[in-house]
Parts: sequence; C-alpha cells; structure tokens
Amino acid sequence: MFTLRSVLLNWDLNRVTRAAVSGAAVFLAIRVTDGFLMGLGVAVVLAVVLDVPWWLYDRSAQSDE
Repeated sequence: MFTLRSVLLNWDLNRVTRAAVSGAAVFLAIRVTDGFLMGLGVAVVLAVVLDVPWWLYDRSAQSDE
C-alpha cells in the first residue's frame, strides 16, 4: 500500500497533462458520440490530437538542454 500511495502522490507535470488530456478526450467523446465503440475510438483519437502539442513542447524543451 505504501508503494501505491507514493506513486499516486509523485505526479510530475507530464503525468498531470496526460491525465487532463485523457479526461478531456473521454468527456468530449461521450458528449459527441452515441455508441460505445465509436466513443472509444473518438476518445483515443482526441487523446492523441490533444497530447501532440505537449509532446512537441516537451521534446523541444529537452533538446535545448
């Protein structure tokens, strides 16, 4: 239980943005689609589309170091 607690409390900025993007993608997919499989597909696509700008920023920030 101690390991799980430390993993849940040690969130960096990258993990927070991934969780926020995933939550936004699922919320938008539920609002836009009707079926489960269609909603799942849209959630995956939205998560990828919303995560690409953060990934590009993080990659460019690491290349500057």
